[in-house]
Amino acid sequence: MKKITIKDVAQEAGVSTATISRVLNNTGYVSEGARRTILETIERLNYRPNAIARSLKQDRSRMVGIVLPDMTNPYFMKLSRSLQKRLRQSGLHGMFMDTYGDPDMELEALNGLMMMRVEAVVLAGTGRNVPAIRKMVRGSGIPFVLVDRKLPGVAADLAAEENEAAAHEAAAELAQRHEAIGILAGPDWISTARERLDGAAAALREAGVALPASYVFAGDLTRESGREGILTFLQLPKPPTAVFSVNNEMTFGLYLGLREAGKALDSIEVASFGDLEFSGLFGHRLSIVEQCPDEVGQAAAELLIRRLAHAEKGEGTESRTFVPTLVRKW
Repeated sequence: MKKITIKDVAQEAGVSTATISRVLNNTGYVSEGARRTILETIERLNYRPNAIARSLKQDRSRMVGIVLPDMTNPYFMKLSRSLQKRLRQSGLHGMFMDTYGDPDMELEALNGLMMMRVEAVVLAGTGRNVPAIRKMVRGSGIPFVLVDRKLPGVAADLAAEENEAAAHEAAAELAQRHEAIGILAGPDWISTARERLDGAAAALREAGVALPASYVFAGDLTRESGREGILTFLQLPKPPTAVFSVNNEMTFGLYLGLREAGKALDSIEVASFGDLEFSGLFGHRLSIVEQCPDEVGQAAAELLIRRLAHAEKGEGTESRTFVPTLVRKW
């Protein structure tokens, strides 16, 4: 089937291609009768303008690249919905890229978005491409907004949560009832994982609770690493009686591991940074640090919209930080 072009629409409507362009872009004068005829012709022929070609002519794509490490994680799903909703209210559209936490895929996604002429980028980084991202931010001329994770030396606005104090509170709560507490940690090059580990470790130290190296499992924020972590703890001569988990996906894996080991799911007290939406379906001793993905997503969109509206790229960066709440669910 032949692709309908702007020339086909112009010929059918009996006007010039320039007149069609004025109607599509809402610029310049076109009589009401001609405008109605053109719109009816566009609808009848099912003509769809080439968005990339239009962006090249207008130097505006109205597209925002959104690069996230795990779109299956409920936290990033909620953040994305909130972000997208606010962007659409301002006539912007999100182009989502999932890096699977892989730094090579992250660079590939960012380079691809630059070629697509996006107007801005929202990024939750892997933490492994900081020098390259610094250069990209400086050289691209478009605003970047970081979400959830900090990248040292990257000149970008930030919408994130306070991690260290919230993790400190959760671990201190465990320390009131336990002397053997394990930590399911994440990669230290991801700022959120590092801050949560630092906060939890400080709380145990202040409470006089020992934290031997065998009680810290270095995972990768996935369910599988949470499962591996709890199974590793259970093999110790003296397993922890409580565990602090730095994210919800590792907490999910922890419960999978307990079931695999034949242990009751309430046999260990757990404090999780991030909720499990299905936790009401089984018996547990679970406290959660209740996060703010909706607020973070909306704040990221607001920061980006402000940058695009006022071209304030050279005025220094702005951070918006939200404070999670510790909730005991049993």
